[in-house]
Amino acid sequence: MPKENIKDRVDGNEIDLSMSSLETKTVPVKELAALPKVTSVDLSCNSITTLPDSFCSLTHIIRLDLSKNDLIELPQDFGNLVHLQHLDLLGNKLTTLPRSFSRLKKLKWLDLKDNQLEAGLKKNAGDCLDEMQCKKCAMRILMYMTDLDAQLEVQYQKKMAKQREEEARQKATEEKERQRIRAEKKAEKERRRRELENKRNQERLAQSDDTSDEDFKAEQEALKPNHKDASHSKGGSFIPFILFSLFALAIALLVAADFYCQHEKKEQMCVKYWQPARRDITKALVSSKKMILKIYHTNIAPYFSK
Repeated sequence: MPKENIKDRVDGNEIDLSMSSLETKTVPVKELAALPKVTSVDLSCNSITTLPDSFCSLTHIIRLDLSKNDLIELPQDFGNLVHLQHLDLLGNKLTTLPRSFSRLKKLKWLDLKDNQLEAGLKKNAGDCLDEMQCKKCAMRILMYMTDLDAQLEVQYQKKMAKQREEEARQKATEEKERQRIRAEKKAEKERRRRELENKRNQERLAQSDDTSDEDFKAEQEALKPNHKDASHSKGGSFIPFILFSLFALAIALLVAADFYCQHEKKEQMCVKYWQPARRDITKALVSSKKMILKIYHTNIAPYFSK
């Protein structure tokens, strides 16, 4: 609808847009918003099925006629029209009213005849055949919608509380599952740590055993020469001493015997034993000396040179 046509329909604080073939998309919300002094709007006898959500911004409207349209519902924020006092909804296809309807505290007159209202609304709306009945309709419907809104709010709060409880249980279950997973990961980590520690300990023990065996073997090998040297040293010390001691003793005995027999030539033992054997004994001593020296140089002297 052209803007100039709307202005042509303004009469004081009223505008008559009835029988203008208006539909939902052609309701002139912007043009009406530009006319804040127009507080009475007649949109009756059109083909409006729903009002645009932006219509709820026309808070300056006091009187609104929407009778004889095809309205199947009112906007959810219809209660924003807080200055509305007179509302005609005769002859539409409404079954319910929005919860925000309870906020129309200034509503004094309401007509809901010839709608397909649900039982509670229909009972409280009454017949609305005269001015008094329409005023009562407004009062009873506001009370009904206020009670209904309170009940719906209680139900909504219960629903939200149940939803929060469910969410809390879900979060608790999820947290419990996360804790279980964390505990399993921690246990697995501890198990791996212990396995690694045991493995390292076993490796250290194995290395320690190998080192001990090597040290023991080394010590055994080191001890072998010591025993040999000791035996050689001991043999090298005592064998020559014994041999030379025996040889010296034998020479001493022979020298003593020879000295004795030189002075006692007529001694029977000297004549009978010593003088016949003196030459052979001397040869034997010389041979023994050579043999002892040979044994010494061959078997004993090398150990003293080490």
